[in-house]
Amino acid sequence: MNILFTRFPLESTCHGGAENQTMWLLEGLKARGHEISFLGSCPALRQRVKGLGIGDWSIGIGPPPVTKWGAVSFLWRRKTMRQKLIEAIEKLQASSFKLQAIFMLSLTEKLLLTDWAAENGIKVFWIEHDRIGSWLRWNPWLPAMRRASRKATIVCVSELSKKRYEELGFDSKRIVVIPNGVPSLSFSFHSKLKAQSSKLHLGCIARLSPEKGIDVLLQAIQPVPEFSLTIVGKGPEEGYVRRLISEDTERMGTSLPRIRLIPFVNDLDSFYASIDALVLPSVDHDPFGLVAAEAMMRGVPVVVTDACGIASCLQDKIDALIVKAGDAGELQQAMESLADILLRERLSENGKRTAEREFSLAAMVDKYEQLLQS
Repeated sequence: MNILFTRFPLESTCHGGAENQTMWLLEGLKARGHEISFLGSCPALRQRVKGLGIGDWSIGIGPPPVTKWGAVSFLWRRKTMRQKLIEAIEKLQASSFKLQAIFMLSLTEKLLLTDWAAENGIKVFWIEHDRIGSWLRWNPWLPAMRRASRKATIVCVSELSKKRYEELGFDSKRIVVIPNGVPSLSFSFHSKLKAQSSKLHLGCIARLSPEKGIDVLLQAIQPVPEFSLTIVGKGPEEGYVRRLISEDTERMGTSLPRIRLIPFVNDLDSFYASIDALVLPSVDHDPFGLVAAEAMMRGVPVVVTDACGIASCLQDKIDALIVKAGDAGELQQAMESLADILLRERLSENGKRTAEREFSLAAMVDKYEQLLQS
């Protein structure tokens, strides 16, 4: 099948979970014989499709209507934007690429292209990776989005996200849930499970923004001085997080901080191997939580909150620890319980099995192929 992916994001240079999952899906579908092209202004994806034999069609059409000014100016920009999109697709089709399905990842093309694509016999799928925040709840274009969705299939990455879209008035019959997939390991991975010690090293990979709950994590670890923590991420709250870390170091009365903040790691496998557990402390709608699936695939125990979409696929104290979002006390208790090596072993073994069954790339691509054939 000839499939087009489109993405016109606001933050087009980021390399986050949505970008990784999209690339893995592109590669998975291509490996199964589908012809894939990409159209958009997202350099993070455009850079990665080069050299993969995936058609790359760059087009700039202006910012999406997800800010106050963007939403207002979209009123007079949308006609020109729509025409540019249609012309780009018609040019693509003229190159012998007979388009059969479109996967839309950002709001712009969902509003502008859905009706046109459906009228031209093209299957339309919306992939919803992004967190639902005020940019959508109070967006003046939300009613138009609901109307357009009647001609699309909405793919949510978790039951939690599906529930959020239903609460916004989208038709549940048009929503399907396909959990994100992560690559299976092609090598033997050795975690730190054999460390019989209460001095655990915890890890967290997250954007430094309010909804990720890094401040709650730092509050939760404060009464557990024997634990250390490495946070990987960057974002608007970096200054605030660094101040909290400095305050913790001062309280501990040590010259070296037990909590480190680093912007990124070159080798994620080495990072996962260096920690005893991964903590994802999200306090507001986190559509999935790809890093938790990656950790589980490697046998690393995970602690997630019920604001993480992945939590709906997990069983508390069986393959993960699930705590109430925003509750520092409950998060502290969960982290302290990890000192029990038998619990860590159970979470490691069961978590790995769950990840291989539910979050493999093969399982994800299977579900997308079934959707294309329906």
